[in-house]
Amino acid sequence: MVLGGHSKKTKGIKYICVVVCGLLMHSLLNDPVNANPTQNSSDPKLKAWKEELWKKAEMISIRKSTFDKAIRRLKPNYKLPRVQTHKTWAQLALAKQKKDAKASITRYFKDGLPFSCYRPRQSEFLFPTKYFPPNHMNSLVKRGIKLRNKYGKTFKEIEKKFGVDIRAVLGIWGRETAFGVAKNRFDGVKTLMSLAYAGAPETREQHTKNLLSALKFIDEGHVSLKEYKTSFAGATGYPQFTPDVFEQYAVDWDGDGRKNIWSSVPDAVASAANYLKGIGWQKNQTWGYEVNVPAGFDCWQEGPKSRMPVSEWLKQGVQRVKDHQGKTQTFPNEQLLAQFMAPAGMKGPKFLVFENFEVFRRYNKADLYALFVGQLGNKIYCKGKPSNCNFFKKWPKQDTFNFTRKRICEMQSLLKKYKASDETPDGLFGGKTRRGIGTFEAKNNLPKTCFPTKKLLKVLRQK
Repeated sequence: MVLGGHSKKTKGIKYICVVVCGLLMHSLLNDPVNANPTQNSSDPKLKAWKEELWKKAEMISIRKSTFDKAIRRLKPNYKLPRVQTHKTWAQLALAKQKKDAKASITRYFKDGLPFSCYRPRQSEFLFPTKYFPPNHMNSLVKRGIKLRNKYGKTFKEIEKKFGVDIRAVLGIWGRETAFGVAKNRFDGVKTLMSLAYAGAPETREQHTKNLLSALKFIDEGHVSLKEYKTSFAGATGYPQFTPDVFEQYAVDWDGDGRKNIWSSVPDAVASAANYLKGIGWQKNQTWGYEVNVPAGFDCWQEGPKSRMPVSEWLKQGVQRVKDHQGKTQTFPNEQLLAQFMAPAGMKGPKFLVFENFEVFRRYNKADLYALFVGQLGNKIYCKGKPSNCNFFKKWPKQDTFNFTRKRICEMQSLLKKYKASDETPDGLFGGKTRRGIGTFEAKNNLPKTCFPTKKLLKVLRQK
């Protein structure tokens, strides 16, 4: 997307969108500060900010030598998403509040969609089939099986200690960093400093806390300044912990005096297990089962609000899918509360999921992420061949909607307008949007699909 209202002087210049409680711009029109940032260690504001940061660091016993080595010469990385000059943030605040005609939101977004729709694009919320590429899944399963064979005894000890299914832990590690193959490439301290000083104003306090936590574990020797790499958002290590999560849940399982989630498999796996336990993992329970539903099933029942005992779902004709040998499978506990989940509506695999599925979503708030993690863990520990644990139902092969953030947001806005949904439009395709589609279909005597199509969007537009 590009900005409107270009002058002759700026004709042909491309502008990049990033987030501010929505999508933000890396470059603003006629903003030389943002185009070529001059704020550095000699900048008075940055210097004052660092002085205040040192006072906070000193209060938690971070050594001055560590602080100076890590922070003294740093300047913000304005190429990062969610990092802007202070001037840019002020202009965007005016645009959002529509207090300045020249900085009106229409100057940046000409499609008329809500500001809430402009945040970073996440693959978890687009065409669901693309989230499960077979080759990628297969390569992860092979790596996971090698780790299972090599560290089997250690994994069992960790599982016993924390009461967390090791399949869940390996599923998360595989999804987050492909078992360590996917490397973080951003300087960790610089990234956190950039977010703390020049990130979205409402997030700076939390990023500052994370920066201090990172300086603390560097000072304590858990990782060196050089080795400390993160994602662009500040997550780090095999399980992609933010520093506050590290501070609360990291474990020194191998007993070498370091909580090493960057290169120690036992430490990283134990830390992830401890974290899952801390955010609510239910011992001796699974995350969910793939199911079949009868014709005419009310797919709008998806989500936590429709949670009920498995026995009630059975009364509606919901059944577990057969195993790879065609044998009928039952639910071990029909009294467990379960919710219906269908990331591709009636066109793809459908599931009854339990509380541990929600635990996955606390790790990353996306249905497809949680499903990927659960499926990967199942395949690594599958009886017989990993293919025996494939999804029973196939994913839709073609995108008949043209999944884009803009089109999803437009559909959400129309569903809300026609009172089929109370969801704040955000361009993210999840359970609330599927429920809204199903509700609209039911109210208008349309086939129950709970999945977006070009035809449905046309109906919404015409209505």
